[in-house]
Amino acid sequence: MVKELRRVHLSPETNLLEILEEIRFDRAPRLIERDGEALAVLVSPEDYSSSRVPPKSKRLKKKLLSLAGSWSDLDADRMIDELYRARHESPPSSTVEL
Repeated sequence: MVKELRRVHLSPETNLLEILEEIRFDRAPRLIERDGEALAVLVSPEDYSSSRVPPKSKRLKKKLLSLAGSWSDLDADRMIDELYRARHESPPSSTVEL
């Protein structure tokens, strides 16, 4: 879930402890600025942890690569023969109207 960045203008009077407690309560990230320059973004520990998870595409790629070679003990020619045999032994499918 994307949260709106709330801006906090840093000055000698800024109460950082209060800002940290607010983030803990509402989990909305804060952009800390000084003189119009962005210094840091503060996020809740939960949001930080979830941002450290690899993107779904990388996780799926890792899973797919872990499957590589998992059928290495199968006889490919025998499997192809069995697939063709099963295809020819089963009745044809009914036609589909679109």
